Amino acid sequence: MTETLERRPTVGEERGGQERTSLIGTSAARKEDDRLLRGDGRFTDDVDPLHVLEMAVGRSPYPHARIVSIDVSAALEFEGVRQILVGADVRRMSAPLTVLRPVPGAPKLPYYALAQDVVRYEGEPVVSVVATSRAIAEDALELIDIEYEPIPHVSDVIDAQDPEAPQIHPDLVEGNLMVVNPEGTGDPEARIRSADVVVSGRFRINRVTGLPMETRAIVAEWRPGARELTVHSSTQVPHLVRKQLAEVLGLAESDIRAVASDLGGAYGLKLGIYPEDVLACLHAMALRRPVKWVEDRMEFFRATTHAREATHDYRIAARSDGRIVAITNTYATDMGGWNSGFGSAQLSSVVFTGPYKVSDGYVERRVVLTNKTPIGAYRGYGQPEVNFACERLIDQLARKLGLDPLDVRAANMLRPEDLPWRNPAGAVYDSGDYERCLRMAAEAIGYDAHRAAGRGPRADGRYVGIGLSSFVERTGYASARFLANRGSQYGAHESVTLRANRSGGIDLYTGVSTMGQSSETAFAQIVADVFGCDYDAVKVHAGDTAASPLNTGAFASRTLIAASGALKEASEKLRDKTLRLAAYCLEAPAEDVEIAGAVVRRRDTGASVTLAEVFSRAITGQGIPPEEEPGLESTSHFEPTDAAYSFGTAAALVSVDPETGDFDVERFVMVHDCGVAVNPKIVEGQVRGALVQGLGAALGEELRYDAETGQLVNGTMMDYFAPAAPDVPPIELLHTEVPSPVTTFGVRGVGEVGTIPPAAAIANGICDALADFGVELHTMPLTPEVVWRALQEASR
Repeated sequence: MTETLERRPTVGEERGGQERTSLIGTSAARKEDDRLLRGDGRFTDDVDPLHVLEMAVGRSPYPHARIVSIDVSAALEFEGVRQILVGADVRRMSAPLTVLRPVPGAPKLPYYALAQDVVRYEGEPVVSVVATSRAIAEDALELIDIEYEPIPHVSDVIDAQDPEAPQIHPDLVEGNLMVVNPEGTGDPEARIRSADVVVSGRFRINRVTGLPMETRAIVAEWRPGARELTVHSSTQVPHLVRKQLAEVLGLAESDIRAVASDLGGAYGLKLGIYPEDVLACLHAMALRRPVKWVEDRMEFFRATTHAREATHDYRIAARSDGRIVAITNTYATDMGGWNSGFGSAQLSSVVFTGPYKVSDGYVERRVVLTNKTPIGAYRGYGQPEVNFACERLIDQLARKLGLDPLDVRAANMLRPEDLPWRNPAGAVYDSGDYERCLRMAAEAIGYDAHRAAGRGPRADGRYVGIGLSSFVERTGYASARFLANRGSQYGAHESVTLRANRSGGIDLYTGVSTMGQSSETAFAQIVADVFGCDYDAVKVHAGDTAASPLNTGAFASRTLIAASGALKEASEKLRDKTLRLAAYCLEAPAEDVEIAGAVVRRRDTGASVTLAEVFSRAITGQGIPPEEEPGLESTSHFEPTDAAYSFGTAAALVSVDPETGDFDVERFVMVHDCGVAVNPKIVEGQVRGALVQGLGAALGEELRYDAETGQLVNGTMMDYFAPAAPDVPPIELLHTEVPSPVTTFGVRGVGEVGTIPPAAAIANGICDALADFGVELHTMPLTPEVVWRALQEASR
């Protein structure tokens, strides 16, 4: 089901009596598909330089222990071993890993590529071996004798805040509370005291991970004569990887080339450098031979950043008619043992009031250390977590007041005329029609008929409920100034270079990695549309710092928001010069010629010259106006003025067995708005993919640690329950299209939107079905056991 998904084509300027249909808004075929479907993609593991060596990493089996001694002598004698590094070597050869997004107000933690005197999570790198093969390197690890002295650990984010809990960084942090970040406006406590009703709850969010098809990988090659370190990496941010490696290795950025070709998924997990990236470079520089490391899936579960885990203490105060007067949220987010490159989620604070018109609000983020794998970015970065708490309490508020949950949402939602709106966290929602999405979702799921039908069981004994979840999502960043105030080590802009070639095509150079988000396709569509050439004439070259202008990278649903402005400006500059050169060839004023596919023609006579001819003249500098410089290329950098906010509502139809707690999501409807869709088919694919990840986190995925041992107990694909295709309920998508006033072309981000509402919609559907039983759910993931236990608790 779609609404305005296949947008009516917009019309460009008239060209020789014919109207040219805009490429923006059409479902052009993906440029990436041909090579990927033929098996011609080039991933990091496909890079095999001559004489390459392979690396294996020895990891701590303990969550918290002192390293008493390390004896590598037997491993060094093992045939094929070329080098072994321990913590002292790394400390001598490099600096601690830098952080791209520091936690505001938090102390710096010296996170070296190998543990120094103490390990702080199971899986922390302790020793690295390079050998002629991965198998030999792993065998050599077995010969290394490491003596550990286990010390008390803490693995629960609430327990870690106890003054008596084991301290993880006692020399740097008093206790385990890294920092408290408060934000808010008005006087929410006074509003709560005078409110007619207050609902509250503690919501526990599960620890999950992103499961990209391609795990992390790096190939490092050092050419000492040229003083050049070339790094092929599975990363979302090659330019930021270059920056961080330069800082950690003590090199100039000009000495480093970072290349990210095709990526088999990323989802935020591949932001910035990890310890293994530094280790591979150190080995390569010391041995003067290429070194490769490809993470196996067992390592992945313990070494790649996790996400989400937090507890939210959320309150809503309202009048008796359901109007919300205040919202507060104090949440503790689990950071793990170290601060990773991006650290714990921050967007739970930014959108904690959801799409509702609330002036009095307070949010407090408490960043807590535990003896677990560090937390990092993951699709949504805090927004799915807080949406679960907010939207669950909206339904509880409605039930407590005897009101319809849809009506409570509609009564409190911001109206189009209220926007732009600054929420209590300071976020400025740009534009939108939130209630329209709510009403569309309710109509599509059959909400009115469900409410009119009454509450009894079906013939099969199951109870049926409908749950709603409305949301806003911040996409992109407001400005470099906004980021600087928070200590972020990157900008809000995006950059591209366009270069004409003698074949009549345009080469587009971008530092944005190709990781499945279809940036090649969308970028080419915009350039072809603005410049006027054929879509197939644009060739995208992505992810190489040696070829692309300095940029930020692909994350935070920001790429198209920022890149569309750079693409438009660069295309206009290239187009204007092309028209001037072609006009000279055709002996016509520049305003009387136009680009039409592969040619430039006069509007009056139809006489034309090929783009290949015009581009060749520019490149050679022959046959061009005397006042024009040779060459034909343009580079543009563009920074958006504000962040854009996507929005929408999800609805879930759920049937529940009240005896066992077993439930089925029988229908799932998602209505969302990402502004102008450059490519509607890509938008639908992005939303569906994100929904599956959101459903996985809602219904089964969870990384569990044993409280007694502090070890990960389900770190394999056999017992981490990610959804397979048969597990995904029927998904129906509808779209509205309100152009954002703060972005080029009116686009909003779309890559993360589907991860946000599934858990709350399904939980609300279960609680609606079991309303007569008094069931309320506050824990993710939502499993039949969780529902059964809630039924037992309610019956008591």
